[in-house]
Amino acid sequence: MSSDTPKGGVAVPVAPRRLTLAACAPASYGFVAPADAPATERMIAGKETDPGAIRAHVGRLLDHHERMLGRAGAAGAQLAVLPEDILRLGGMIREHRGQAFCRAAVEAAYETSLQRLGAVCRRFGMHAAAGVATCRDGRYYNTAVLLDAAGKLVASYDKTHLPAPEKGTYDAGTALPVFDTALGRIGMLICWDIVFPEPYAVLALGGAELILQPTFGHWEESDDLTARCRARDWSVPLAIGMWGGCAGILDAEGNYAARTGRVGDSLAVATLDLATPRKWLWMNDVRTEKRPLRSPQLYGPVARV
Repeated sequence: MSSDTPKGGVAVPVAPRRLTLAACAPASYGFVAPADAPATERMIAGKETDPGAIRAHVGRLLDHHERMLGRAGAAGAQLAVLPEDILRLGGMIREHRGQAFCRAAVEAAYETSLQRLGAVCRRFGMHAAAGVATCRDGRYYNTAVLLDAAGKLVASYDKTHLPAPEKGTYDAGTALPVFDTALGRIGMLICWDIVFPEPYAVLALGGAELILQPTFGHWEESDDLTARCRARDWSVPLAIGMWGGCAGILDAEGNYAARTGRVGDSLAVATLDLATPRKWLWMNDVRTEKRPLRSPQLYGPVARV
């Protein structure tokens, strides 16, 4: 049992809140039958327009991710994190976003994803987060969803920071919400969001106890350093789902509790205690004690466009 030490100096026992996480690194190539590989490559490149071929592609990708979630569930995970854009629809949206078939395909793929991933969640009594494309009111978003142990959608976040290649593909989200869930208060970021320190800080200051990051851009040592700094800055653990390898789970001190390395179709599993005091230097809880030490009046240039 961990303890919190208030300013009075007497340690107060805190009941542990252990959570077993699985960070998933599904293979980015070679996961379909050789006969299906050309169709998959055509779809990823944004060259496919046939609705039947698009549905078949979605089915193949979901087969791939169901297997990964099944492994996570069998390993005892209570929450699994898949990568960004699990259906690889970004190319299609980039090339055909103004066409009716594209909107219909994205909407149908989204619903199918919730149904099939939700079924795996129900089977294992496990939560799961994944990156999916969404279309609402004719606008496309790079979205992360969180399903609960009953397979129900309980959280949805639209990527707020878009790199240049995504500017003509998606619209940016406009909020950084923290969600109350059965597992605790959870925030989500997607890939490029983590390049900027502010989104992580906003989630931490909003009370996030855990942050999930579906991504398609975590490969180098510099990415490890960025992730470690974000988690350590605000003492909020981070779970990263990444295509092809480099998925990982970081604790509140910014240390890797588990990681996959550059290995496709691999899984990083670790158990964290969300009740662990978020200590740093002399602070007992960075999330609350760091706020009054900031000097927001100096940060105007960072906030200006």
